[in-house]
Amino acid sequence: MKRIFILGFILLLTMSCKAQTIVPVEKAIDYRRAGEGIPDNTYLKDANNLFAKYVGTWKGSYGGKNYTLYITKTTSKFETVTRDRLLIRYLITSNNGTVLENTQNMPDTNPYVVKGSYFSKDLTAYALNFSGKKSQCGNAGTVFIHIENTAKNLMAFGFEPDKIMISEDSCPGFKVADLTFPKDGLMLTKQ
Repeated sequence: MKRIFILGFILLLTMSCKAQTIVPVEKAIDYRRAGEGIPDNTYLKDANNLFAKYVGTWKGSYGGKNYTLYITKTTSKFETVTRDRLLIRYLITSNNGTVLENTQNMPDTNPYVVKGSYFSKDLTAYALNFSGKKSQCGNAGTVFIHIENTAKNLMAFGFEPDKIMISEDSCPGFKVADLTFPKDGLMLTKQ
């Protein structure tokens, strides 16, 4: 009788557990377009190793500033959804070496760390969410990265600021914040 009870309990426990569904990260755009969110117990996994070409250190210059991006792949869980994604930490210096921004040692959860979101439908670009200093004054938006050549050592980096309304309370004089990244784009070389 005791064996039957234990076996029945294990069977009931097994049936009540929901299996995790593994979905390739490139399908995240489909959930975004559908507008219904990602289903519970989903793992958006880099099953096809699409992130590998982006991971590493990238350098470029624009407008008198030097940009060094440190791109890593991470796995995180939020509520019932697990996802692989890219994170970008950055070091921005002036041409004379003065450090302007540095997020190298910030934890993954820091709002200034750029966090991956989804691939474009044709898999040519990856979109990430950015929220910088004075984000409430316009220094926030979407970063797009794209490998430009077959050698996979040249990357285009684009930044599209969010279109937001700013207030006098958070942005005195309705002054829009200086942007961390150039809107005109940036070319980076893998180190």
